[in-house]
Amino acid sequence: MSKTLNIDFFKVVIPLDMNLTFGEVLQKVITLPAEQRFKEVRLHHLSVHEANFGWQQTWEGEIVRIRMDNIPTKADLAGKIEDFKLADDEGIGEQSAFIYHPDTNIMLLQSNKHGVSPGNFAQYFELMIGSNASIYIDPVIQLDALQRLENMSKVKNFDISIAALEDMSIFDNSGLEEFAKLTTVYQAPSINIELKVSRKKNSSLPVEKVRNAAKSLLRISNQNQNQVKKIRISGSSDEDDSLFVDLLKDRMRESIQINASKNQRNIPYIERQKALRNAWQKRESEILKTYKKLTN
Repeated sequence: MSKTLNIDFFKVVIPLDMNLTFGEVLQKVITLPAEQRFKEVRLHHLSVHEANFGWQQTWEGEIVRIRMDNIPTKADLAGKIEDFKLADDEGIGEQSAFIYHPDTNIMLLQSNKHGVSPGNFAQYFELMIGSNASIYIDPVIQLDALQRLENMSKVKNFDISIAALEDMSIFDNSGLEEFAKLTTVYQAPSINIELKVSRKKNSSLPVEKVRNAAKSLLRISNQNQNQVKKIRISGSSDEDDSLFVDLLKDRMRESIQINASKNQRNIPYIERQKALRNAWQKRESEILKTYKKLTN
């Protein structure tokens, strides 16, 4: 029997005025006593359970979300249902393994529906070091899609979909503030925006503005899951008249099969660690080709 572990890839972005690398941030956090590594992030209780530097010059570790409410009940096949007996300071631990490669600032994070989201992961470390600046972990785009986007000299179509959010200030400085406000003005649950060029042969949307807006939307989608529903760009280059990128679908992800017994309900960290190592090795050459040069 096998189980599938989905692993997403991110680029860690640390502000220059923080004067710390993310590796140094990890080092500071993991040296704290276990009871001091808990932080409440957006009503979730998070803690780095372990972090070690070594394998292929990476940090490997695990961050845990402790569910203190909405605890499921215990049931058996005979029909008996009862509450879990938990103390006031106990909850359900949802584990998310990660790998961080300092030379490229690339991080792999286990995708876990009930675990730690990318946005909460970043905010946890901001709170742990008392930073007023934001740490971002931006989705990594697969190399072939990134190359198509970089090769576009003309953008013919920019198609996005945004879901309404109580606090729309996340769209500030994205170039899409006015569009985002329409969800509030019209009390709409979402808004679809499709920008097209005229039929003139050499017409194009502003290429850099489209790229920058797409980058901002990717970051927003990471900070607020399900906020951005669609980011699609089509255009052309001197060599290719038909280039297309779907940035949400073109994000880098690996799905790794893990052998597990039928009765194995929780996958041990060592097995998930192996899966993340496998995912890293599958994408290592692509990542180094794309990001290694940025640190030299």
